[in-house]
Amino acid sequence: MYLSARTQGRLANLIITIAEGEKKTEMVRQVLAEQKMFEPYTAFRRLDQLRTGELTVSDIVEFLADNKIYPTKAQSDYLFRRLDLNRDGRITYPDFVKAILPKEDSRLRQIASLRDSYYIEVNMLLPTEVEWGLSRVFQQEIQNYNSITAAQEILTTSADFTSLDAFRCIDQVYLGYITIDTLQDFLRQNGAKLSFDELTAFFRVVDSDEDGRISYSELLEALTFVPDFFQQERQIANELRRSRERIIQIEREREVLEDLKKSRERVEDLRRSRERLEYMQDLKRSRERIEQLDDLRRSRERLDDLRRSRERLEDLKKSRERLSQLEELKRSRQRMEELEELKKSRERQAQIDELKKSRERLEDLRKSRERLEQLEQERKNQEKIEELRKSRSRIEELQKQRRKVEELRTSQERLEQLKKQKEEIELRRSQERLEDLRKSRERLEQIEALRQSREQQRALEELRQSRERVEQLRKSQLRIEQLENERKVLERSRQLERVERELEYERQRSKERLERLELEAELERRARDRALEYEFTTQSNFVQSRIYDTPKRYK
Repeated sequence: MYLSARTQGRLANLIITIAEGEKKTEMVRQVLAEQKMFEPYTAFRRLDQLRTGELTVSDIVEFLADNKIYPTKAQSDYLFRRLDLNRDGRITYPDFVKAILPKEDSRLRQIASLRDSYYIEVNMLLPTEVEWGLSRVFQQEIQNYNSITAAQEILTTSADFTSLDAFRCIDQVYLGYITIDTLQDFLRQNGAKLSFDELTAFFRVVDSDEDGRISYSELLEALTFVPDFFQQERQIANELRRSRERIIQIEREREVLEDLKKSRERVEDLRRSRERLEYMQDLKRSRERIEQLDDLRRSRERLDDLRRSRERLEDLKKSRERLSQLEELKRSRQRMEELEELKKSRERQAQIDELKKSRERLEDLRKSRERLEQLEQERKNQEKIEELRKSRSRIEELQKQRRKVEELRTSQERLEQLKKQKEEIELRRSQERLEDLRKSRERLEQIEALRQSREQQRALEELRQSRERVEQLRKSQLRIEQLENERKVLERSRQLERVERELEYERQRSKERLERLELEAELERRARDRALEYEFTTQSNFVQSRIYDTPKRYK
């Protein structure tokens, strides 16, 4: 196994504390939702005194201070993270509703969300039971934070503990993520039992993306409250992959449009050839009719010549009938021409409709291009924001290191005060002891100076390594963009396959680099912790030996 049995038991204890704390918070949420005067939007406006539509840490602290609850900075930051579900650095109304309403009782959640909101002025309190219930939810989250931090301290003090080993101990099937079944098997192996509701409560707290699986970054944030700094880079890589897929889809749509244009041209050519054939057939029919009319005319002349003497009246009648027939034929010709004109007008209308549809599709393509450009600009802005966030987080880490050094100095000053008191009592008996203590103090200061110089060197090395990693990631991104441009310019057959293979190779290399950097960071943290523990133990043993060994000289 990767961890000892004792460390696995401590890990199981931390999981149980997180699940039990979430169950207690769920009970408090249900009690709050059962209050008839509770309405989520009104409660949100109670905290949002500036009416900005967003909540900050100061808004939450002021609300808790109104209810005589005074959290520390770490507790208020944890409470802000618990309410900021989408991790965008601000608490909006959807985040507030999702965090405050019950998670298990859907009926009670629906009842609370369908209540009518009521007006509340600035600096005005909610009804007593609602004010107490809302503050009780926040107070329960603070209590959960205290219990989780205590369990985390017990777990992290284990010499063989690392977050990666803890993840591998739970993921014994090597799936790359943790499910409810694998977590339940791990707890059973360590003699712990959790119900299905408690397991789902643990997943609600840890599974930030709500996909039913716990990744390594999510478990790392739950165990140590340290976010996975490479998660944003993975998100950027996923966005790049999605943009590539969109570009491929757009190219396919373009090919389909080109095929449609070609098919339309072929259809128009066929339609024109068909019209020409119909026109030729009409000409043939008209010629045949003209020939028939000529034959009739000739026959009529012959009949007239033969029957002039005998039947003029009859000839006149027959000629009138024939004239009427000719008029009918003319009318039929006119009707045929009108029908042909109607057909042509319908065909022209169909062509106009098709042109309109093609224009609309071209406009849709233009809009999609503009959207892609906007996405590119947003990605660049996000990269700048991420760089600023990384620099800020690094500054915060340096400030925390300074605070730790100051705390060590204060503890050393307290030790020096105690030593001075003891020296005042034993001044008359042992001056040699004072000299030894002074020498030990000088040695401690030298060790402290050496330790500080080592920490500064380590901090500088970490900064240099982080810069090198960022440069490597930027180079990989530039390489990916170059490959994308080459893939667009090259042909669509063999050259596309080569570029895709290179992209896959670069992705695998970037993944391997990320995993290697994570392992290096874990190893560096473990080595640093062990070195600090070793120095601290040697210093304490040296001081204790000097304190407890010197009086023996005067016995």
